[in-house]
Amino acid sequence: MTNEQKIARLACCVPFCRRTRHNREGYSEWICAVHWPLVSKTLKRRRMRLDRRYRRLFGSNPFWAYKGGSPERLEAVKLDRLRGKAWDACKRQAIERAAGI
Repeated sequence: MTNEQKIARLACCVPFCRRTRHNREGYSEWICAVHWPLVSKTLKRRRMRLDRRYRRLFGSNPFWAYKGGSPERLEAVKLDRLRGKAWDACKRQAIERAAGI
């Protein structure tokens, strides 16, 4: 099997969780199906709402595809940062609730 054929496994971001999944999409973090329900619906909705808004406005284009300083890039960077913060909040809550905090 060559390096191109190997598919890296992605571990759940909750400490001491042994669940893994394939990483065909190129993600860097993942919350498994056991820990994802521990995240509140409010945080999940916020994350999905920001993801949908980004996709509606910019499609699958990353923010660096736009010219620096342009209004499109500024809006894309803003939404990308908000998406990152929403994901971090989901991850933090999953870890805390799994630990019983």
